[in-house]
Amino acid sequence: MKKIRHISFFSALITLFLLSSCATTTTTNVWRDQTYGGPVKKILVMGISQKKGIQRFFEDEFVRQLRERGTDGVAGYSILPYDEKMDKDFIAAKARELGADTVLVARPLSRKTERSYVPGQVYAVPGSYSRWGSYYGHTYSPGYVVEDEYVFIETNLYDVATEKLIWAAESETIILATDQELIKSFISTMVAKLASDKLIK
Repeated sequence: MKKIRHISFFSALITLFLLSSCATTTTTNVWRDQTYGGPVKKILVMGISQKKGIQRFFEDEFVRQLRERGTDGVAGYSILPYDEKMDKDFIAAKARELGADTVLVARPLSRKTERSYVPGQVYAVPGSYSRWGSYYGHTYSPGYVVEDEYVFIETNLYDVATEKLIWAAESETIILATDQELIKSFISTMVAKLASDKLIK
């Protein structure tokens, strides 16, 4: 978040707290194959990222949250070569070796930045006690501009046996925290949606 005009410390702190308290990930489009029964038993999780550390954390965290709900999972990096090009046949073969019945692939689609103006505020501060009308004075907090960055992610779930897509979600995540906090929030939203669609427990 970029502050273009000077603002008071307390105004900035309150605004930051309110923004950070909001949900950071929302699903914008979800599809489910209604002919697929479910729930799935074991998911091979693959996060597409140019940064190896982020990929490992993403896959480990997704597996952790799946297991908390009673669905088994395995991180893709643990059995798939990170630096080699992989095709679907290679991935499907590895999934079958593990006993995974589904493969989940999450990849970023795009980013955008939005600018918005937060208007200034007038608020009262204690004044002198000489007379009632002067007990409260007023001060002004100037307005400022914020820049919010969003990342759009596509998450697909495939059936290993048929290699068909059985669930897909597009989501929007606002970047207001560290990578790990954003990843946890994103995964929590996806896992909750998978559960509500009765694909996991």
